[in-house]
Amino acid sequence: MKKLLISAIVFLAFFLPAFSETVIKGGVALSDRVPKGFFGTWKVTSVQTYTNNPMLFTEKSTDYWNLSKEDDVITLSNPVSGAIASVTVEEVKNNQITFTRRKTDRNENVTETPTLTLNGENFSGTDRIVIEKYKYGRLVSTDIVEYRIKAVKVSGDGANKILGIN
Repeated sequence: MKKLLISAIVFLAFFLPAFSETVIKGGVALSDRVPKGFFGTWKVTSVQTYTNNPMLFTEKSTDYWNLSKEDDVITLSNPVSGAIASVTVEEVKNNQITFTRRKTDRNENVTETPTLTLNGENFSGTDRIVIEKYKYGRLVSTDIVEYRIKAVKVSGDGANKILGIN
């Protein structure tokens, strides 16, 4: 009996931590909480509200964003420039999302963080871009710009419903 008890304790001591490390965790991905109205093509107008390098960033711009989702991956693309990037959803609160787009290479890291609030066929919010430049592995400069943005849906589920197109 004593040997059986010791064997059981040894078994639990060695194998119980392994079982606790393999617990399957479930939940809803943040990308699943993004309101469907965000997906589609948008005409986005940006007006600069802050920068530490006015020579680098434009004061005003108009651009096109296409937000799409496949599985758990949300992609932001620009149909005019051909740029495309996967984005990470940071936060979803009702009709507001915050996501991050990152581009990293040896000499430069770019982080863009839009916070958008959906209102029907429009969204508004802010967009913050931080560019860190490196030389020989050391940070040499950080350029920051913030924009106030407004957008109108050009195409997508919502726009199609308004126009009566299936």
